[in-house]
Order: sequence, then C-alpha cells, then structure tokens
Amino acid sequence: MKKRSEARYCKSLLVDISRTGFQQMGVTVNISRRGMFVATTEAFRKRSRLRILVAAADDIYAVSGQVAWKIKKAMIPGQDAPVGMGIRIENAPAEYYRYIASLRKNAAVVPPCRSAC
Repeated sequence: MKKRSEARYCKSLLVDISRTGFQQMGVTVNISRRGMFVATTEAFRKRSRLRILVAAADDIYAVSGQVAWKIKKAMIPGQDAPVGMGIRIENAPAEYYRYIASLRKNAAVVPPCRSAC
C-alpha cells in the first residue's frame, strides 16, 4: 500500500455530496489536498464518482472525486462511529488548494496511522 505524501488536517466542514441524482449531506472528519474522510448517514459504493460542494468559512468549493473506501458502524465494535467514506479528490479549483494550504497554520495534523481525528 502506498504511503500518503500529503498531510491530512482535522477539520469539520459541511459538504453536499451528489451522484447521478442522489444527494446527501456530510461532514468532513479530515481533509487534505488529495482526499477527505466524510462522515455521512450512508456511504456510496466504492469507485462511485461524486460531485462535492465543500463549505469553508464564507466560500464554497466545487470538487469532484471518487470513493476510495467506506466504513460502516459494524466495522468498529464498541464505538458509535458514523458511516463514512474516504474520497480521493480528482479535480478541484485552485482556491480549494489554497484553502487547504492555509490549514497548516490552524488545524491539527492527523497522525499517519489514524484515519479519523
């Protein structure tokens, strides 16, 4: 398995996720230049292509991505963990990347061995 080269930041941002007519809301648990983990009520199938609106401060960033992995409550015994999915960012505007770069100063970095904050 390839190691991540990008830092992930603990950041809760509201996201609107859509896939061919299906739409749902979620909250990021962590986020980076190349991906994000989003807590949702239901996860889309692995490899699903998604359009995501990320609400950060006064801005909304439209990004596209693909579900890389998903998690269900049953996968974490004894914890009240949300359903969620890891999303690989495929396309994002330059403003999104500038926002992620700004997190270096203000958000906690996720340790390499953890997927959630």
